[in-house]
Amino acid sequence: MTKHKRVFLMSFAAIFMALGTHFFKYPNSFVIGGVEGMSIIASMFVPFSRPQITLFINVSLLVIAFFILGKKFTLRTGYVAILNSLTALLLEKIVPIDGTLTGNTMLELFFTLIMSAGGSAILFNIAASSGGTDIIAMIVKKYSHIEVGRALLFVDSLFTIASIWIFGIEIGLFSIFGLLVKGLCVDIIISSMNQAKMFIIITSKTEEVGHFIKDDLNRSATVINAKGLYKGRDFTVYLCTTSKTEAPKFRIFIKNIDPKAFITILNTSTVMGKGWYQTDELSD
Repeated sequence: MTKHKRVFLMSFAAIFMALGTHFFKYPNSFVIGGVEGMSIIASMFVPFSRPQITLFINVSLLVIAFFILGKKFTLRTGYVAILNSLTALLLEKIVPIDGTLTGNTMLELFFTLIMSAGGSAILFNIAASSGGTDIIAMIVKKYSHIEVGRALLFVDSLFTIASIWIFGIEIGLFSIFGLLVKGLCVDIIISSMNQAKMFIIITSKTEEVGHFIKDDLNRSATVINAKGLYKGRDFTVYLCTTSKTEAPKFRIFIKNIDPKAFITILNTSTVMGKGWYQTDELSD
């Protein structure tokens, strides 16, 4: 992935999440973890707006992260966190909201989760972070044996549970439900973004299929010489991974060139190697 594409995705995710926070999370006081959840609770006790508190907390955590977690982590995380906070501040000025948009709490919780999980999935997929409570979780992990996921869930849960006493049982339960479902939504979205098709093809048209994979799909494959069990015929087995958009074209070609070909197509969401997701990209 190029640097420009990475920056674009980080920017899009930050702005997309800020839109969800401004239009749905803040008006309903959904405390679904994160710094926004902390700011929603804090806004009940200090004379500042929720976006202002979010920006203050993010900056404070980034300063701490710089000394504890290092410059590289802070710069990448800081870009998303600050852009997200500034976008929320700008939206507060140009599109102020006094109440909920629809009055339908469940509908607005749904959009809160989709926009929050969608932004998080994009960031996790490129090994980036929105900062906030992620920083706290990373610090906890550094000085303990607790995994990041557990530490993050623990920190987020504290504020989510606290929302019951501050905003009432209904909003509190909506927030708890949102926190539990958000992780599932992130996993589903990441799997959908990375989904590919694994083809296992048994065919006698070795040359034709091979040329199509190389010349039309611009991909490679593993080729295995095999023998049929029933009649003892010689066949070629191709193992080839394609994207979702390439799969229909590949399937149609095989059936046209060799109607007797035996094809197995598997769904996969984790493909690493040349032409796919590189391990060095995930550790940059």
